[in-house]
Amino acid sequence: MDSSQDYHVSERGIVSTVHILKSGEVITTVQDYMKVEDRFAWVDRTFIITKILALQKRTDDRKRSFIVIYEDGNVIKEFVNVEQGFKPLTFYK
Repeated sequence: MDSSQDYHVSERGIVSTVHILKSGEVITTVQDYMKVEDRFAWVDRTFIITKILALQKRTDDRKRSFIVIYEDGNVIKEFVNVEQGFKPLTFYK
């Protein structure tokens, strides 16, 4: 068996989570999230992980998808295959 086989690893699409506070402040870093984590206690982490894995399959290579979690109204929205400069709305519709 030849151990010098080439393995092709494709660049998977990236899925990120963003939390938006009632004030409209956008939380994108783990450090900032840790400061307000209790405000999002209603979010089921298993559900979010399941969503992330599902969105990875739907996200094109070299693209990005987002799961945006709004404190106001306890709303979770998905944005799939967005453009490079995408910024989630600080309110939901």
